[in-house]
Amino acid sequence: MSGDELTIDVGFASTGNSLHEMFAAVLGFPSYYGMNWDAFWDCVRDSEQSSMPKHLVLTGMSHLKERLPEDARKLRDIVSDLKQKRPELKVSLRE
Repeated sequence: MSGDELTIDVGFASTGNSLHEMFAAVLGFPSYYGMNWDAFWDCVRDSEQSSMPKHLVLTGMSHLKERLPEDARKLRDIVSDLKQKRPELKVSLRE
């Protein structure tokens, strides 16, 4: 079940694992979620594996980029790809 809008502050993540744990908890990923970017992609693109809202707002991107630049890049790439796979969803990235 998804709502209309959800905001997640990713700027507080100090490790890649903590970032994935936050996404898993907030977006309702299945218990077998693999805590990596391939698994993240699988979950967000499949409505059966997550509770994606119609509009997901990710704040703190500049802090994430400072702390975890590779994770920030991968997240941006996935958000870009998600626009093609699930055009009914909107994901906003905010610094």
